[in-house]
Amino acid sequence: MIGKPRRKRSPTQAYAWRVGMLLCVLLFAGLGAGVGASVAAAQEVRVQVARGPYYLGQPFEVQVVASDFEEEPPPEVVVPEVEGGRLVYVGVSPSTSTSISVVNGRMTRTREVKFVFRYQLTPLRRGVIRVPEFEVSQGATRSRSRELQLEVAAVPRNDGIRIALEVPKGPIFVGQKVPIAIEFQIDEETRRDLVNYAIEVPLFNLPHLRFLDMPLANADTNLIVETDEGTLRLPSASVEKRVDGREVLIVRAERIMIALSDDPIQADASTVFVEQGTRYRRDLFNQRQVTASQKFMATDRPVEIEVADVPREDRPPSYAGAIGEGFTLEVVADRSVVQIGEPIQLTFHLRGNGDLTSARLPELDAEGLFDPNLFRLPEESPAGIVDEDGKHFEATLRVLDAEVREIPALDYSWFDADSRRFETTQSRPIALSVGAAEIIGADAVTRRAGSGAALAGSANGGTDPSSEAANAADSEKQSSLVQSGANLAVERDMAVLLALRGSGSAISKGVVPALYGVGFAALLFAFWDRRRQNVDPALAARKRALAKAQSGIKAASKLLAVEGASDLGRVLRELIAEFPEEAGSDVDALLQECDALRFAPDASGKAALPAELVERARRLVIARASRDTSETETTQETKGAGQ
Repeated sequence: MIGKPRRKRSPTQAYAWRVGMLLCVLLFAGLGAGVGASVAAAQEVRVQVARGPYYLGQPFEVQVVASDFEEEPPPEVVVPEVEGGRLVYVGVSPSTSTSISVVNGRMTRTREVKFVFRYQLTPLRRGVIRVPEFEVSQGATRSRSRELQLEVAAVPRNDGIRIALEVPKGPIFVGQKVPIAIEFQIDEETRRDLVNYAIEVPLFNLPHLRFLDMPLANADTNLIVETDEGTLRLPSASVEKRVDGREVLIVRAERIMIALSDDPIQADASTVFVEQGTRYRRDLFNQRQVTASQKFMATDRPVEIEVADVPREDRPPSYAGAIGEGFTLEVVADRSVVQIGEPIQLTFHLRGNGDLTSARLPELDAEGLFDPNLFRLPEESPAGIVDEDGKHFEATLRVLDAEVREIPALDYSWFDADSRRFETTQSRPIALSVGAAEIIGADAVTRRAGSGAALAGSANGGTDPSSEAANAADSEKQSSLVQSGANLAVERDMAVLLALRGSGSAISKGVVPALYGVGFAALLFAFWDRRRQNVDPALAARKRALAKAQSGIKAASKLLAVEGASDLGRVLRELIAEFPEEAGSDVDALLQECDALRFAPDASGKAALPAELVERARRLVIARASRDTSETETTQETKGAGQ
């Protein structure tokens, strides 16, 4: 059949047709790209759950996968309440992937952003547990997951496994070391098909308890226990026995429990879950692999223990928290020959069968320890360091009395939880040789030869302080008048007296300036006296002592090494003896160098005292004097503002 002949298009019609087709192609391509962009921008939230079955008390992972959100800021998840279960956040894993594909010469780039939020769900009851929707939001964008329903079954029990926790009946005491044991028992049949096991001991999760793991001499394996802080691998001893006609393996681990407060100990029963294989297959290496399994469980009884505090009645002053038995205290001193004010470093070694981490030193001025009138003690009891040999403390004290002959025997008390009573031990005393620091007082000052007061005192043999002071004052006045050359004789010649009367006008001319001078001097004296009264007496006394020390250092610098070192050490020791708070490591170092020069002189004995040693002593005293000057000025300003 011959059809109608096709009309031939004009060039204009052909051009318009081509343009129209091109516009249609571009339009459809744009719509396709828009649809593709809208699909790529759609956010999605889905929930992934580990494959069942799900058992009561057995946690499993729940993942919330949020796709096609922006990288920043991270999305936020509203976690629902799961009735009949406990949902715990584990972490988040963000990921970004980019893929490029080329189809028919056209390149397509795809970018995917994914956030995986991981949770752990522990069923708390049997039956159906409903997991509500998770809502994920990022700015104004929100998306929800679908609701899940999970079937939870109880883990069947198996007579071939057993878990037991051995704890004391109580009461126990705060700080007492209490041995406990955990024992896992499994029969031979269950052990043959054992895939894995998980032991949970809620007692190990209590915050007011502390546990110590003691090494076992016969340990040959590890017992794995799951806790809130992670997995414990307890050194354990295993033994095979025949119980009730079956061969069983018993694995036993031991720990030390210490109560940190007197709150009663209450914990749920310990539980063991065992996964036993039911079907297997052989791999490439002919090893058996599990293809199907079932779970079993066994539980112990709940734990309830009474905790008591150490009795306060009849508690010795030397008790400082030690609980146990067989404690000993050893004291070691770094020196036994000292002078007043010099430091003595004491090391205390505490040993015993008990919790040494909570054991402390009692207050050093407590009854049965140091007398604060004889020793300068640290303000706080020292902290100790625990090692394999016990607990060690260090303290620095200074002798205040030259009559001290020993570091006394020190009491140390502890509480014996078995006998329910306090026990006390004593350290050995340490002999001391204490030399008094030589301090020059007012009585040691030599009076001026020919003094009438001194002669009268020596003639009468009197020791009355008031008469001595009066005689000293009279002697001082007489001496000053004699030295001034003043003529105290009474003039009887009338001519001389008349001449003096004639000079009265000249004398009167100097009266006014003299009165002004006296008034100005009185003002200066009043100002000086007010400043003197505002000075703290303690600061003033220390200022005098430091000035005296400076003079002593200057005098010692002019002597040879042996005599100069002796005088320099004496000056520093006198300062420390009068003001023990001025002692320090810098003073101790200077004293040691002075003693070294004093007791180990050179062969000639004519070496000079080292200028560097004198300069260090001088700077040490000047620094303390400068500090006192600033404190004095501050005190005066404060008092002046108050007045």
